[in-house]
Amino acid sequence: MIPQTLGNMAGYSLFCSLYYTCIVNPEHSAKLHIRLFLPEAAHLLHYNRKVKNWDAIIIGAGAIGLSLALRLRDEHRSVLVVEKHEPAGEATHAAGGMIANCDPHTPALLQPLADASANLYPEFVREIESESGESADLREVGTIAVFADGEVPSHTGVRQLSAADLARLEPSLRLDRAAWFLPERCVDPRGLGKALTKACKKRAVDFATGSEVLEVLTAAARAIGVRTSHATYQAGAVVNCAGAWAAKIQPLVIPTRPVKGQMVCVVPQTTPSKAGAPRIPSSGIRGNEMVRHVVRTPDIYIIPRSDGRILLGATVEDAGFDKRTDPRTIQRLYQAGVSVAPILSTTRIHDAWAGLRPGSPDNLPILGETAIPGYFAATGHYRDGIMLAPATANALAQLITGQQPFLDLAPFSPLRFG
Repeated sequence: MIPQTLGNMAGYSLFCSLYYTCIVNPEHSAKLHIRLFLPEAAHLLHYNRKVKNWDAIIIGAGAIGLSLALRLRDEHRSVLVVEKHEPAGEATHAAGGMIANCDPHTPALLQPLADASANLYPEFVREIESESGESADLREVGTIAVFADGEVPSHTGVRQLSAADLARLEPSLRLDRAAWFLPERCVDPRGLGKALTKACKKRAVDFATGSEVLEVLTAAARAIGVRTSHATYQAGAVVNCAGAWAAKIQPLVIPTRPVKGQMVCVVPQTTPSKAGAPRIPSSGIRGNEMVRHVVRTPDIYIIPRSDGRILLGATVEDAGFDKRTDPRTIQRLYQAGVSVAPILSTTRIHDAWAGLRPGSPDNLPILGETAIPGYFAATGHYRDGIMLAPATANALAQLITGQQPFLDLAPFSPLRFG
């Protein structure tokens, strides 16, 4: 919980130290030390009042951190977001954007948070798009999925597809086993990141970019700010939303690890029209879309964007902080996509990249107050950071401001790691 009087804690601590040295110590003259030290203490307090303090500092400007900043502004808290590079430039920029709350691989402990977040998404996107003027490309067409033998989805609204159903919904697919329809959404994380950043700035969230947080500062055994490679900042609460980099911040190691994922983006081959402008081929396309639904198989997922781009992904690799792409891996992803949707053979590779997901020891998020009072964690979302952003932000904002979170966060507590 953010103390309402914590703004001048650093100056107050200095004053108390000086007061004890000067006044309480019986070996010295009280009058002499009041005369010598109190003006200096007053100067420090005056300086501290001039230094800006925030109610909360958020470390990391990904989808989680930016969403939390907006919710804290809803609670009339002042917020500083500190980001080592640019907002939404790491895992958010690299993500696929599936809101896959119906996936049978979702851990049982995570399902309530996943469902809550998925239900929040339409209003969440409407809000940030309205404030920012940017599109997050929320699509509500649904997902067509096949699973490994013996795996059956049980979420509300799922249904098995007949051959006729599949031919009607996605005639370009060639699937070798039973297919299921999942009532899921997807979003463009890059558009979402732009929208969140602009909405935060419109809401008077402050940013410090190009500055890596090295340490959470403490006084009187609680968090009071952060130290970066360039400056220090003071706040009543600190939230670690640094994703795969969360474990690097001292003094308390939050146990995240980077999990690399490579992805490829394909676009239709273009042929010049009579006017010389590029034209999207129409063969096999409905509404200028080669694939309308998100498609998931054990080997590949296909995510269409409304502007014609199609994403194919993604690998899961323990490769440290290496974000290089491998040409053979990119070609393998492309061929896997073509094997599921042969029409993609008419596309060309437009871009490829790798991102770092924040894994945790048990592959569950790390949410809540740490062993240091006033220091919170909101990280470790692994492959679900985009999906879980709205609900994580709501729950953490409630916790930080002294309210009861709408959902029990005990299974995700940072304290579970000892």
